[in-house]
Amino acid sequence: MVVASSSPLPRSYAHVPRTILWLVPGGEGLIDGRTVTVEPFYLSKWPVTNEQFEAFDPDHRRSPVSSGDRDLAVGVSWNQAHAYCRWYAEVSRKPMRLPTRTEWLYACRGSSAPDEEPTWTADSEAVDRHCWHAGNSGGRVQHPEHRQANDFGLHGMLGSVWEWVAEGPEDNVQRTLCGGSFRLQPQELQPALLRHEAPGFASDETGLRVARSFRVRG
Repeated sequence: MVVASSSPLPRSYAHVPRTILWLVPGGEGLIDGRTVTVEPFYLSKWPVTNEQFEAFDPDHRRSPVSSGDRDLAVGVSWNQAHAYCRWYAEVSRKPMRLPTRTEWLYACRGSSAPDEEPTWTADSEAVDRHCWHAGNSGGRVQHPEHRQANDFGLHGMLGSVWEWVAEGPEDNVQRTLCGGSFRLQPQELQPALLRHEAPGFASDETGLRVARSFRVRG
């Protein structure tokens, strides 16, 4: 695993393949049965690609199920995802990070009103239009831009790849993955779908998105 301190810095930020950051509006979300307030923040429009991740880790091994430059980077552990964000923050001079679990769940729902159900997971046809899953992916990671975005303008929040978030269960060394993958059935894909693994765990279904605070706290 390549960590941030040993990753070469490019000659300038202009040489870094950049992720598209999308502004997620603040609002209220229903998380774990309670209403929480979420501040505005930026989130990758879709997960990090091989080309973007390999600017940080040139030795990253591409999976046969996601091997193109613009295909999503998989086989990424939480440790690597966290290190990538630290490296990206250094080269961009912006506070890049992994999203919190609350931010991710709020962004996935695509609504700033806690009493509204996500329209894009309402039925099987809606899920099929928005998500890559076992029924339409052909057994490989397809790029989320070829599915419709949710109401916040984000692609592939469900299906495609499991995405690491910043934290894990309370009082636990594990970290949390959100969103499911291209190998799950469409009826399994719901915003509340979570998975917990060790920080060093990686598979050909695990990737990441980058987040950035709209206002720097302090």
